[in-house]
Amino acid sequence: MYRSTDEILYQVIDGSVFRLIKLENEYIPVALTGRGNEIIIETPQSLTPHQTEQLKQYVGRWFDADRDLKPFYALVESHPKLAHLSSQLHGLRIMGIPDLFEALCWSIIGQQINLSFAHKLKRRLVELYGEKLTWKEMDLYHFPSPEKMLTIDEEYLHNHQQFSRSKLKYLKNVAQAFVSGNISHQRLLTLPDFESKQALLTSVKGIGVWSANYALMKSFGAPKAIPFGDTGLTQALFNLGLIDDRKNEDAIRAFFKTMPGWEAYTVFYLWNSLSS
Repeated sequence: MYRSTDEILYQVIDGSVFRLIKLENEYIPVALTGRGNEIIIETPQSLTPHQTEQLKQYVGRWFDADRDLKPFYALVESHPKLAHLSSQLHGLRIMGIPDLFEALCWSIIGQQINLSFAHKLKRRLVELYGEKLTWKEMDLYHFPSPEKMLTIDEEYLHNHQQFSRSKLKYLKNVAQAFVSGNISHQRLLTLPDFESKQALLTSVKGIGVWSANYALMKSFGAPKAIPFGDTGLTQALFNLGLIDDRKNEDAIRAFFKTMPGWEAYTVFYLWNSLSS
């Protein structure tokens, strides 16, 4: 989980993860520690039963904790060019983004720039417009709400914080879609299939197929969420000899047809193969 010194939405210290989570409209700091097959959750205060259930669901979605990976490993091990990933990355689960709004904004922030710069931009935005709480001598931040995102100073962020004007417009478009109720986690849950969810998201200017699929992977664990066009994905496929041409989308689609039901997990493992 430790990907950048500029990661601001959680901190990883001595095997524990610290994060500020919104529960029943209250921002509460949380510490998560692995112990055997359990995740131990610590908070500085007692929670209501509803908050407790919200927190369990949040952590479960964040770490994709309830998914049985045995069928995925069986499928990977049957593929000669992927088999080594089963042992090399064994136990790795998709690190989700339970908040759909945050996932969509992060996908927009990261468009057409490298990951290091994307983390810097996210830090600047969160420090200016996010919620902050200090716990155990740590400053913990929560991603700005859609309502707060609508108040951002576009001129300042463009002129002094290196945001492109298009990114700022797209962030506000997404915020407006959430404030109006056109998009929400609950509304997407009511839609019948992956394609209808993707269509709703891409109806918002600034959310393309890559961003929609990324958010559906990270917030919903959608198996079919393949971020086509992702440079890291195509590089990993090329490195492992799964495609001969990084621009051959037909070959990429043909490969993913061999991983039915586990396309998103395959993407996540391919991404991680680049640094393992």
